Amino acid sequence: MMCDSQIKAPCFVKVPLFQHLAPEESTLLASLLQSRSYHKGEIVVKEGEGSAKLYMVHQGCVKLSKYAENGKEHIVRFLFPGDFFGHDALLHQKPYGVHAEVLEISTLCTLHRQDFDRLIDHNPMLAYHFLLAVSDLLEQSEDWNTALSLMNPEQRIAKLLLNFHTRNMETNGIKLPVFKKDMALLAGITPETLSRKLAILQSEGLLQVAGNVIHLLQLEELQQRIQ
Repeated sequence: MMCDSQIKAPCFVKVPLFQHLAPEESTLLASLLQSRSYHKGEIVVKEGEGSAKLYMVHQGCVKLSKYAENGKEHIVRFLFPGDFFGHDALLHQKPYGVHAEVLEISTLCTLHRQDFDRLIDHNPMLAYHFLLAVSDLLEQSEDWNTALSLMNPEQRIAKLLLNFHTRNMETNGIKLPVFKKDMALLAGITPETLSRKLAILQSEGLLQVAGNVIHLLQLEELQQRIQ
């Protein structure tokens, strides 16, 4: 399905990579993108598959993982609207280095490598913005690896919740699209430790847990916890 910019917001409207395009380039991009809806639990790509497309999250949430030879899962990150993956397909023509699974009903848009090249021909500065976007991803990855090394479990949880709040929410209520076991895995702790630490943070008045919704009540205090 073509990304329809006349009926609703185009697929790329939340992607920082494409926010510098001129109107005619935005029109061209909208004509090149393909969109598809996914159900919860669907696999978008498997690690090691051949690659030729850049994926962008328009709605929903996607989990990126890598698996060890023994089958143990390592969560790389969660993707929200405006996030993308598959950049190695455009830069190096490499197979996908991650396993991508949809965590809730989602809409993803794709851009083929040859179509990306067409955009570069129209706007060479897009290559610069693309490199900046990839650099931001690397910086985020390094920042999280540092957090895992230096922060205690409570700080990691606070950082993760603040990250969800910043990237996925307009209010202080976070409706978790991920399982708590996935949150725990990303934070490098057990699900039991996650539940216990959330209960402690709730008792301190920093947040309130109601099912799969977490209300952040004291954003500044949570920020101070991770300093």
